[in-house]
Amino acid sequence: MASLRYHVLVTVLLSIMAPGLATAQSDVIYDTTMATPVDSVPLKPTRFTLYDRRTITRIQTFHWNQGKGAKPGSIALQGKDKKLFGPWVAKGKTNEKGLVNAYWEVTPNQPLEAGTYTVLDSEPGTWSRNPTKGNVGIVRIVGQQGAVVPENVQPPAVDSATEADPTLTLEQQQVRAEQLFEQIRQADRYDYEQIEALYLQLIDECPDTEQAEESYFRLSNLYRIGMDPPEYFKLRRLLEDYLSRYVDTELAEKMRQRLLRLYEDTGQWQGAVELRDSTIADLSLENSHYLVIMLDYARALEGAGERDRALSIYRQVEKTAGGEQAADYDMSDLWLRVARNRIQMIGLIQAQKWDEVARLYREQFSKMAFVEMPQIQELLEYADALERIGDRSSAIAQYRQVMRTDQGHQTLQGQQASARLIELVGVDWHE
Repeated sequence: MASLRYHVLVTVLLSIMAPGLATAQSDVIYDTTMATPVDSVPLKPTRFTLYDRRTITRIQTFHWNQGKGAKPGSIALQGKDKKLFGPWVAKGKTNEKGLVNAYWEVTPNQPLEAGTYTVLDSEPGTWSRNPTKGNVGIVRIVGQQGAVVPENVQPPAVDSATEADPTLTLEQQQVRAEQLFEQIRQADRYDYEQIEALYLQLIDECPDTEQAEESYFRLSNLYRIGMDPPEYFKLRRLLEDYLSRYVDTELAEKMRQRLLRLYEDTGQWQGAVELRDSTIADLSLENSHYLVIMLDYARALEGAGERDRALSIYRQVEKTAGGEQAADYDMSDLWLRVARNRIQMIGLIQAQKWDEVARLYREQFSKMAFVEMPQIQELLEYADALERIGDRSSAIAQYRQVMRTDQGHQTLQGQQASARLIELVGVDWHE
């Protein structure tokens, strides 16, 4: 099948990333390249730790991007204290299979003290992730011991304050935060670029103030509802950064829920599963939202490709919604039908009864109101069933509907639909 050929191709691509990167006098400091299928958009910050002083001589990130590569942008490093190194302008590298801009590479020759650093790629939407290493970005970092800085040091992409003033005291941070808040208040309310820059500056310079947390919250609102279309990638990075910095604050749970909804709205199912995994064990039957939470969990599991686990959750919902406690939950009859529909459909798919799958989805979609929207997993299953029963033209139309629903978020379902369209039509669906 096309998906198998896609995985084999990516395996080959990743297996050839290593040659030519490290030099004889340099050591590989951090490497997440592996011979494994990859998706785009890292789900966790990509961090590495130095235990002694090093000079970073080369950084290379991988941008498979569904076989299209990506126009090079920039790569930067950020210390635990939020001090920024770079960003450096990346050069695109063609792999041995001829994929242009498959790799982005910089040679910063940047001395770094011992500590933990985060890799920042300017285009996370096309940056590949490694599922076997916690879904961090695929990157290879090479360096030398000590603080040796070779000649021809590569300049940064922008004027960055890599030699910034020492960290401000809390009192100085509070004064500076008030100054920045005043600038924000005086800014044109529609000058989103300036407002965004001021909030980011406050977060960077005044991390220990209450205003910093408020800036995260306000900026997340700007990315979600102030921008058209919403800045989903910036929002994801912002929320993940907040939760890595402020773990047990009063605002943390709200930001965690905001990140969870973002993962679910953009089809980043593995991230949604990981967030729900951390709370689902403590979910009580006494919770009035138990059925809805469990159904959302099952949906995320399906989206991440974990159908068997999802099926067990649907059965738990069916048992609870159809049992003696059903009256304890709002709309339990509706949730019972949802669970049973998914149980039935998964059973038909596992039994490979494709005619029945296609018939049921045809009926289901025809009865939907104009404003209703099928789940992307359902659309993909319908398209697959149509293809298997020989209705090629309808299958192509449905695979394209999957891509429209994907909205460029590169979900697992979107990637699978794209691979099938390339196989069936011979070109990328956008063409």
